[in-house]
Amino acid sequence: MVTNVLDYLDASAARLPDKIAFGGDKSALTFAQLRDMARRGGTYLAGRIGPRRPVAVFMEKTPECLAAFFAAVSAGCFYVPLDTKMPAERIKLIFDTLHPAFVFYDEKNADAAQAVAGQAGCALFSEAIKTEPDEEKLAAIRAAHTDTDLLYVLFTSGSTGVPKGVTISHRSMVDYADWLHDALDMNESCVIGNQAPFVFDNSTLDIYSTLKNGCTTWIIPKKCFTFPKSMMQFLREHEIDTIFFVPSALISIANSGILDIDPPAQLKRVYFCGEVMPNRQLNMWRRAVPGATYCNMYGPTEITDVCAYYVVDRDFDDDDPLPIGKACENSRIILLNDENELAGPGETGELCVLGTCLSLGYYNNPAQTEKAFVQNPLNTLFHERMYRTGDLARYNERGEIMFQGRKDFQIKHQGCYRIELGEIETALLADPGVSNGCCLFDGEKDEIVCVYMGPAEPGELAKALAVKLPSYMMPNRYVHLDRLPMTINDKIDRVTLKKEHIG
Repeated sequence: MVTNVLDYLDASAARLPDKIAFGGDKSALTFAQLRDMARRGGTYLAGRIGPRRPVAVFMEKTPECLAAFFAAVSAGCFYVPLDTKMPAERIKLIFDTLHPAFVFYDEKNADAAQAVAGQAGCALFSEAIKTEPDEEKLAAIRAAHTDTDLLYVLFTSGSTGVPKGVTISHRSMVDYADWLHDALDMNESCVIGNQAPFVFDNSTLDIYSTLKNGCTTWIIPKKCFTFPKSMMQFLREHEIDTIFFVPSALISIANSGILDIDPPAQLKRVYFCGEVMPNRQLNMWRRAVPGATYCNMYGPTEITDVCAYYVVDRDFDDDDPLPIGKACENSRIILLNDENELAGPGETGELCVLGTCLSLGYYNNPAQTEKAFVQNPLNTLFHERMYRTGDLARYNERGEIMFQGRKDFQIKHQGCYRIELGEIETALLADPGVSNGCCLFDGEKDEIVCVYMGPAEPGELAKALAVKLPSYMMPNRYVHLDRLPMTINDKIDRVTLKKEHIG
């Protein structure tokens, strides 16, 4: 029985010691090297702090950063990735909630890490791993471990302006890694191209598929997402056959035209999650790389990355919405209406999730935890935790779940019309003159604001949308930008757009 993610690392290192586990543009670690670093760093930590304590990792996105994660786990602790480009004020907010016991840093970020560490111990990771492993101490730590112990905490944006720390246990990650292997054919032969930052939960597919299956993950340099030709060269050079990108990254590559000139024919798996994937750009990918399996996945950070998926098995028109499919094995999804009853056929309801995938709650934040993680209202007989995602969905005629947008993206327009902004965005992104965009709502002016990039003129775009949308859903204002602001996770930064164009 696997109860600790290090069980995966131990098995892969024993079976494939000299195989590259994680590689970057400047370094690579074999499974044996990764395990050795984790045990050395874990011994160093165990001599300074006790188990089940938070260890912040303030390092560049490298294989060594991952080794620092597993060093924390080897010490019986849990890791907390930090974005090295994060403003100091945000780090302070995180630390005020987290109270880290220790901070690992690299040479590039030594000054910044020491400045924010406060009362926490801190060390250069490259120095910590000079420690000789203490096999007896590490074995005792492992023996005291249970699969409900925390593995990591990821901090996400909070509605109050204070970041929320999502807690994920070993049990949830083991369940996820096993599902990826069984349902999506993640196996030893995979060569994964990592896009997601380590502070973003999408990265866990790459990290833990590698540990479990003994496959290889290459960290794709940031510049490749700016220069599509470099991306194709990197994918080909490293024989990458599996990618799990946010849709914005796939959209950008498709819109660049590189797929027509230099398609990555070696790809076998193109998976995506984090935003709505428009079928216009997905169809570009499917035409360019017809032999790949495409999978649309859905899930907030609070449910260990993914709780629903749809393997694309039929053709879609450019302006069709894409299903998010069905619940992952060992996860349960229910759609609840405003009366906390099951939504009827075709009725939109809030998407709620149950199962092993659920986070244990928000770190050091019981008030927010109680709001989001609640008793299943359909069960009055025993305690059954459920996560309310705040997302809306419905079942289509095939029994597939269709994402309908955020509850806070549902607006009341012109006094009587309830509108999902996501429906307008589907029509917007299907237009060939739009490379990317989104819709916002100005409640004070009762206006729908369309923000987009691409060659389309506002007047032309309005005419094209008028063919697809009823008059009451038409944007009232169009904002054309040369570039859309993006978050660290490569999603459209709607908060910034609202501040700049609505106020």
